[in-house]
Amino acid sequence: MTVGAEPPLGSPNVATSDSGGAMDREERTPATGRRPRHHWVVRVTHWVNVVALGLMVASGLRIFNAYPAFARKGETFCCYPFAGTPIPAELTFGGWLAGARNWHFAAMWLLFANGLVYLAFIYLHGEWRDLTPRRGDARDSWEMVKFYLFVRRNHPHQGKHNALQKSAYFTMTVLGVLAVLTGLAIWKPVQLAPLTSLFGGYVWARYWHFVVMLGLVLLSVVHVIMVFAVDPYSLRSMITGGYNPAKSPEARNARPFYWHRAAPAATGHAGESEP
Repeated sequence: MTVGAEPPLGSPNVATSDSGGAMDREERTPATGRRPRHHWVVRVTHWVNVVALGLMVASGLRIFNAYPAFARKGETFCCYPFAGTPIPAELTFGGWLAGARNWHFAAMWLLFANGLVYLAFIYLHGEWRDLTPRRGDARDSWEMVKFYLFVRRNHPHQGKHNALQKSAYFTMTVLGVLAVLTGLAIWKPVQLAPLTSLFGGYVWARYWHFVVMLGLVLLSVVHVIMVFAVDPYSLRSMITGGYNPAKSPEARNARPFYWHRAAPAATGHAGESEP
């Protein structure tokens, strides 16, 4: 996803948008015109998450290949038309079932611990305000869609994230929690019988675990594509923390694979009409 624009550096009495939150409280770096966009804790947990999630997905697919179906033998399952067809080996990791399970559980604890650190940090640091849904997000998301479809001329005003980004990041957090819960349900279906029953039993818990994984992979792929298509300058901010607001999507009026400066007229907020 793209990283959003900020008001000009040094502007007095800058009003913050709903999605600006913690970003506007960070210190600026006048000498370079840049300021840290992501705290080092956010950056470290982001890259640990990339490794852990990649290991979990690839090893999980290898585990799935040991029995590439959801219905028990002799039974049918309504919602998976590829029963009996294994996932291509190139997309799996672990070598064999036992090896894949070892990698899967090792990555699981890494992902779980990393997630706790991240959630604790954004709560204590106040960055949860940048990610949680707020009134007006649906309207602002529609304005971003209109901009991407060339219906709206200029990029809507935003803070650290635009409304579409906020929705995607919040959804990924929810999916991460569901991945943990469904994983526990199929790991200990007897000891955690109430949790397994909550997801419809072992078969359905295994299916929901698979669906959640697909959702996380899909959002991650879209996220990477949008970074390179709209705001490649944001990649540096996730490595060193530095970010130049003059190169933000709002400043460049950037759409996916189409960058064009905004019209001279001042842009309104995401719900306002344009000429």
